[in-house]
Amino acid sequence: MAWFTNWWDELNIVLQILYCIAIPGTLLLIIQTVLLVFGIGGESAEFDVPEIDAADLSTTGGPGDFGIAGLFTFQGIVAFFCIFGWSGIVIMNATQNVPLSLISGFILGIGAMFGVAKVIRFTASLAYNGTADIKLLIGESGTVYIPIPEDKSKRGKVNVQMAERMFECEAVSESGPLPTNTPIRVTDIISGNILVVEKII
Repeated sequence: MAWFTNWWDELNIVLQILYCIAIPGTLLLIIQTVLLVFGIGGESAEFDVPEIDAADLSTTGGPGDFGIAGLFTFQGIVAFFCIFGWSGIVIMNATQNVPLSLISGFILGIGAMFGVAKVIRFTASLAYNGTADIKLLIGESGTVYIPIPEDKSKRGKVNVQMAERMFECEAVSESGPLPTNTPIRVTDIISGNILVVEKII
């Protein structure tokens, strides 16, 4: 470890601080990436959503919206420290200008934080739009997957295809009991994500 001690002692205080910021930030970023690859901490892809008003389909808002507070996520802060640290180190080594390296690193770090926030917003909007699509299933046809009983308090399941996507949803029947593979049409949606279907004659 003598080489490390010698290398560290040759650094000025600014570079030492920047390395202390950049290295932990990079390690955290790597850990986040590995966890994401293995699907840990990600959003569930299940089609199980709260009730959505029809007006939601025509608005540009949603869970993807963010203000200044939306920048300060854990992922964004990690990205800020990582980029701030390494860009400050590179500029410091190239120019030996402390103010320039710190200001440039700060600006680039903020840019990284903003970029992460935009990515989070984009992925959240995809999930939001995906849940809103259930309203568009009204009028679409499909088939019964799990038999639907006559009693509307009991549910079966149907497969409905829309825009090359297959949705598997719980459903109740307006046409009495419906066995598996019965062709159906969606007529309404209740309780957020339960389809009301009728038999196609």
